Amino acid sequence: MAFVTRGAVRIHYLDSGKGHPILFHTGGGGDARLWERAGYLQQLPGLRHLRIDPRGRGRSSRPGEPAGQRRKEYVADCLSVLDAAGVERAAMVGYSAGGRVLLDLAARHPERVAALVTIGGVAHPNDGRRGRRPAAGEVRGSGLGPFLRAGAGQESEPPPDWLLEALTETDEEMFSLELEGWADSPDGGPLFPLIEAPTLIIVGEMEAPDRLAEMAKEALPRGEVVVLPRTGPLQAFWKISVTGPIIREFLDRTFRTSP
Repeated sequence: MAFVTRGAVRIHYLDSGKGHPILFHTGGGGDARLWERAGYLQQLPGLRHLRIDPRGRGRSSRPGEPAGQRRKEYVADCLSVLDAAGVERAAMVGYSAGGRVLLDLAARHPERVAALVTIGGVAHPNDGRRGRRPAAGEVRGSGLGPFLRAGAGQESEPPPDWLLEALTETDEEMFSLELEGWADSPDGGPLFPLIEAPTLIIVGEMEAPDRLAEMAKEALPRGEVVVLPRTGPLQAFWKISVTGPIIREFLDRTFRTSP
């Protein structure tokens, strides 16, 4: 267990294992514990695992205004964790909104990223801002639990109880402020061509209509994409028996060819 402080915000992270460093960043809900509970650490042994409690979650500080929740702050938090851990360059794995943070980081700080994996919530190369403010209002109106369960109900297979319980532990106001803080942040556009690291996009078929994943791959200089059949964003995360070997093969191949 360790902390790093940026201004008035303290970020908690977990650091375990030895080997090539890999930084994990979860989505809009949950904290650093999700990765171990889902089985990622077990599926990716022989690596150094750095897992962040994003601001507003877990043991990290809770900035109470949208300005403190802007995506650039999440990117800076990741860089601060790498610096505190003495890591110059790391592979990175992000789920949903966490993938967007790491795509942004890889575009703006390519020297820090050895490889990048995003799971679920594929970013559109030309868009990204639609629907965030309405979603924040929905969470405030009905609660985070109903909001997440409504999304889970649209998937072909229900998520495990532990996952929904862990996600709904997220502070509702922090979840809403993140949506608002990101409302003016694009998910792709000019950033994609700047990403030098090998990038793997894993996305469920149910969340990647109209060649969305393929468009992102084409915009990335070194992009690959895996579309999981009959799968939604939650399934793409918790079905580690499917995603784990895909990520492992990609990272092993990248580490073999990295200087």
